[in-house]
Amino acid sequence: MTSRDDQPLSAHQVEAFLSTLRRSVEVVQDLLEAAARRDERIRSLDAELDNARQRIAFLERETSTLRDKLAIGPEPVSMRYLEELIEEQNSFAHMFVTSDRLAGARSCAEAIQIAVEVLHNLVGAHQFGLWLRWEAAPVLVAPPDPRYRVPDGAHADLVARALATAAPARPTASDAPDAPDAPDAGVPVALPLVLDGRAVGVLLIASLVPQVGSELGRLQDDLARFLVERLPARLCAAAAQGTWAAVEGQLAAATSSGANGDRP
Repeated sequence: MTSRDDQPLSAHQVEAFLSTLRRSVEVVQDLLEAAARRDERIRSLDAELDNARQRIAFLERETSTLRDKLAIGPEPVSMRYLEELIEEQNSFAHMFVTSDRLAGARSCAEAIQIAVEVLHNLVGAHQFGLWLRWEAAPVLVAPPDPRYRVPDGAHADLVARALATAAPARPTASDAPDAPDAPDAGVPVALPLVLDGRAVGVLLIASLVPQVGSELGRLQDDLARFLVERLPARLCAAAAQGTWAAVEGQLAAATSSGANGDRP
């Protein structure tokens, strides 16, 4: 006789056994994956802990340095340093105002009028001239008031030199052998308007208002250079076609009559 243990398993029993075995394998796999995720989390926490320890060490060093400085007392701040900070803040504020006003110019004439107002009110220029150049000789387009316009032919050599070199020009010993060279911030000075690497105009500052003196301060010098840097592109943007030739067409009526037609 055959014992019950020797009897073959039925298909249902085999399927139940395999199902149990598969569940066991899945449980083991889930446990292994959970352990792997836990190990990864532990490694991540270890890395975060190391970073936190480094930050704490840095803060402790900074705190120690701060305690040492407080024990010694604050370093004295010179009035000259405060004046330089105030001057730099004023320079940024004036540059922002100038840039914002130029950006709002709707025509070339309006952009030039804004430049004149900046020169009068912020730079402190008393007598000056703004020339623009196309194919012909440069044309004096500002200021319109003859009281503030440089006399005819005055400092024509500086204007010509700035146009030729696309660099600022000041009097030298060769211009007046008996006079010393002008200081780096002195006037008169000719500042070129450069567009695409070519001088397309010149701003000549011949004299300053008494409140400024005989030399451009840092604020005035920075603002004047900022103005000549931004003005050519703004004139092109204000012109209909957005080109330098279009600027000439828009200003033709203004430059063909009166003092605006003067040549250096």
